[in-house]
Parts: sequence; structure tokens; C-alpha cells
Amino acid sequence: DFGLCAQLSPEHSKRSSSVGTPSWMAPEVVRGEAYGPKVDIWSLGIMGLEMVEGEAPYQREARLRVFELIERNGPPKLQNPRHHSALLRDFLRCCLQADEDRRWSAQELLQ
Repeated sequence: DFGLCAQLSPEHSKRSSSVGTPSWMAPEVVRGEAYGPKVDIWSLGIMGLEMVEGEAPYQREARLRVFELIERNGPPKLQNPRHHSALLRDFLRCCLQADEDRRWSAQELLQ
């Protein structure tokens, strides 16, 4: 959803708008909280799940139901984790931390 991007700066490091595709929204966006660039890391993790599973989590659910599932169930999981490498599982775990403070940054993921 690059049409929905915003530039953050040191003076304005958080956003609070809630736009985008629900299945890719980080929990803090679903809760209506201010958020920073780590929401994109969550979305990257969802994209990784989509690539290996063939569809994003909750793709077939109604918008409001997706919000409920994200908030209640925590991070989505691989359907068959043993079918995937430990490296992929670790990458997704680092991206899909429900707590924004525990979610890795882009810089951490690239190291």
C-alpha cells in the first residue's frame, strides 16, 4: 500500500491514522494508538507469511473480525512451522512481535 505512506521525522516520529489493509495492520494500529516505523516491520512479517502460506492471515474474514483476531490472538503463526527453516521462523518471530518495543527494527533485521 505505497499510496498510503507517510514520511516520519525526528520531530514527528509517530502517526495515528488508521488506513490500509486490515490483515497487514500491526496491533498498535488496530488499537488506534500512535505508531512509528515498526508497523512496517509487522507488515513485512505478514508478507513473509503470505509468501509461504499462499495468503495473508485472516484474508477471508470481514474487516472488523480481522481487527478482533489481531487484538485477541496475538501474532499469526505458520500453519506448519516444521516445514520451514529455523531462519525463516526466527525472522517472522522478530517481525511479528505484538509489543512494538520488542519488535525488531529494519536495522536489526539486516544485521
